[in-house]
Amino acid sequence: MRVAYAVLGALLLFCLLPVLLAVAAVLLARAAGCIPDGGTFDTCRLLGVDWAEALTTSLTLHWLGLVTLPIAAALAVLLLFLALVDLLRRLRR
Repeated sequence: MRVAYAVLGALLLFCLLPVLLAVAAVLLARAAGCIPDGGTFDTCRLLGVDWAEALTTSLTLHWLGLVTLPIAAALAVLLLFLALVDLLRRLRR
């Protein structure tokens, strides 16, 4: 059962990764004082390096979440169902 929890948890994290990366890009851009121009960053200097292209790519990853978030919801339901079955088995012992 532990392997199933680990696999489902890893898949759930993998499905949430595009949205988490987009949120991280927004937070990093705000911390660096960068302002997006129409969904892209013109220049965004952080530690002397221009991160505009990487931040723009990370920012647009949230569109991949349209595919991965329903899968993540199904995985979460499956994980909760598995936990409930495991709990019921332990209570019957």
